[in-house]
Amino acid sequence: MRAVGGKGKRPLRVGATPVPHAEILDYVRPMVAERGVDLRIEVFEDFDGPNELLVAGRLYANFFQYLPFLDDFNRRTGSDLTPVVPVHVEPFGMYSGSVATLAELPEYAEVALPGDPVNVHRSLVMLHELGLIECPPHRGALRTIGDVRANPRSLVLKEMAGWLLAGVRRDFDAVFLFGNQAIEWGVDIGAALHCERGNPTYAEYLVARSDTVGDAAVRCLAEALNSDATRDFITSAYSGQVVAAF
Repeated sequence: MRAVGGKGKRPLRVGATPVPHAEILDYVRPMVAERGVDLRIEVFEDFDGPNELLVAGRLYANFFQYLPFLDDFNRRTGSDLTPVVPVHVEPFGMYSGSVATLAELPEYAEVALPGDPVNVHRSLVMLHELGLIECPPHRGALRTIGDVRANPRSLVLKEMAGWLLAGVRRDFDAVFLFGNQAIEWGVDIGAALHCERGNPTYAEYLVARSDTVGDAAVRCLAEALNSDATRDFITSAYSGQVVAAF
């Protein structure tokens, strides 16, 4: 975790993952500074710290997650973290360094999935829809590897901490990557075996606690993140790989 700060009248500490979240926050920093807010960005490499420190009161807000992930965190921990505004949608895809198409995935191919329940579910849904496994809905609950009913290619599905996936992609036949990881690691999104783009269910949100969601500084940041200027920045900076969600 590293901190980035600046001068201002009202400090606002926000946790974020590096790309594109912290970059977008850095872009809006001058906007909120003009309104007397000193935006202090805490950059995290993992997906646990931003929520844990927000709950603990060490952050006023965070920006790194979509609603299914947030809902699962609140349910598991009894927290009341609250979405403020959606900002962008990233692609989510399956990548390989050894094969160029899904048809080339061999029997017993090792496939790495992000290990949190929401993204295990998301990965299994994609594999199911691609016909690589049979894993139908399970009584409205999140799907797990244990729900796989058929696996014609005997794929070896392995769960890992999501933030590790980009670094181990050469150790597996296929790896699921979040868009921010692909961008940060220079992975060509266009080369994905399959990629989901622009699904509003997975819009990334600015998130606060119930006692900070109405804070004037948080609302100021929300307005800056949902401004026309920020939409233009997202479009130009990420060449369509990341799309605005507002």
